This record gives sequence, C-alpha cells and structure tokens, in this order.
Amino acid sequence: MAALFLSPSSHYTLFVYLLLIHIVWSLHNVSIHFIPPAVEKGHDVMIYCNYDLDGAPMLSVKWYRGSHEFYRYSPGMIPATQTFPFYGLNVDLSVSNATQVFLRDVGFNLSGNLSCEVTTDGPSFKTAIVSKRIIVVELPKSKPVIVTDKDKYDPGDTLIANCTSPTSKPATNLTFYLNNVLIDRPEALKYTISNSLQLIKLTVTLKLDQSHFKYGRKLLLQCTALINTLYRKTSELRLPIKSTEPVPEKVTSPSFGCQVTPSINHSTIIAASVLLWNVFR
Repeated sequence: MAALFLSPSSHYTLFVYLLLIHIVWSLHNVSIHFIPPAVEKGHDVMIYCNYDLDGAPMLSVKWYRGSHEFYRYSPGMIPATQTFPFYGLNVDLSVSNATQVFLRDVGFNLSGNLSCEVTTDGPSFKTAIVSKRIIVVELPKSKPVIVTDKDKYDPGDTLIANCTSPTSKPATNLTFYLNNVLIDRPEALKYTISNSLQLIKLTVTLKLDQSHFKYGRKLLLQCTALINTLYRKTSELRLPIKSTEPVPEKVTSPSFGCQVTPSINHSTIIAASVLLWNVFR
C-alpha cells in the first residue's frame, strides 16, 4: 500500500481542521431536569444539569436563579464548590457536585427560570447555557366543597351549585361534571388571600331537563381540583329527585265484598235490649 505523504501546509490544514472539530463537538447535549418537576413549598428538590464534554477539560458549572448565581462547581478551585446567598434557596453541598444540586426547604421565590452554564477550559473555552422554569406550589389542605341551592331536583328545575377549593398557590383548576359529563361555561371567581395564597370558587347555573335524569333517580354532581401533576382531588354530591319521594299509603275499606259495620253507641244497645225483653217475656 502506498504511503500517504502530506506537505507541511497540508499537515497544518489538517491540524486546524481537527482542532475545529474538537472545539465544535467538545461541549454538547446540555439539558436540565428537576426531581420532582414541581416542588411543594417547604420540601426538597434535586436539580440536574446534564452535558457531554467529549473529553474536553471542564472549567466550571454555574447555576443561576434568574440572573443571580447561587452555585458554582470549579474543579480547578479549592474548594471546588461555592454557594452565593439567595433568600429561600438552601444548597446542600454534601450531595451537590458537577451535575446536580440539592435544594432543601424551598420557598416560593425559587419559582422562575433556573439556568445551568457549562464552560470548558482552554484551548476552546466554549460555553453553553440552558434554562428551564421551575414552580413551587402550596397544595390545598382538603378536598373541594360543593354546595347547591336545593337538596332535591325535578326536570324543569334550575340547578345552582358552587364548588370552592381551599387556598393554594397557584390556584387550583376546577371543573364541574354532572353525571360524568363536563359542564361548560361555569363562572370562576378567584380571591387572593394572605401570603399570596389563592382561593377559587366555581359557580354553575343549569336548567335541568329529562335527559339529565336518564341514568337513575339521582343526579351525580362532581367537582375536580387540579394543580399540575402534584394534586388531584374530586368531591361528589348525589342529589335525589323530588318526585320520587315516598307517598304515605291511603287507608281504604276492605275489598272482599264485606260491608263495613257502622258504629253503634252504647245507649242504643241498651234500649234495644229492653224492647226485646218486653216483647218476649
């Protein structure tokens, strides 16, 4: 096989080409994910920054909440990990490293964009940064509550019902169902309580017809409250039909051809007895 000979200029061109390939591909596939993806206030979360250096030396990995840096990993520094104060954001260094940061007892102010910035060392000094939004929530303490204007309904009546979800952040997403069918166009009212917690109330007004009662003698009213993938609760209320209330039985006379004997008072019986005695003595 013939040997491949390159001129000095060709060697230099090949070197530059290979160097450019190394620089371009030395840092790629940078991504972020959280476990859990949405975290409850006062709980913990692990945030991950995944990347592929492809053999290039690392200079640093930096984490930001918005524009504020709160964690840095630099293998060439002593110590390799550093934290920077940010209210409501507590980094546990014992389980944090170049690819993960463990946050304990998170507060609402963590909600927002978290960014991971990865930088390789010389000769390329390439930097890549990715961002992802995280949400901190406070879940309702109990299930939603359903209240109706009546206890029983008939076809032709108007159903007025409210569903109220306890305070949370963000507000729950409420949906009303009647006999497992979604009720369209309810009226939603949202109230902001202390500490930015929100209470939501859903109201439906629905004219009932015979089709609403075809599945039985009761209406099934349901209200479901949702917050992302963290919370789902459903309350149910079964409402009977008024026209199916039991009617007291009527007292009727015997039906076997017998006649009812009229009542006779005591004095009449005595008078008849005296008359018969005078006739037959």
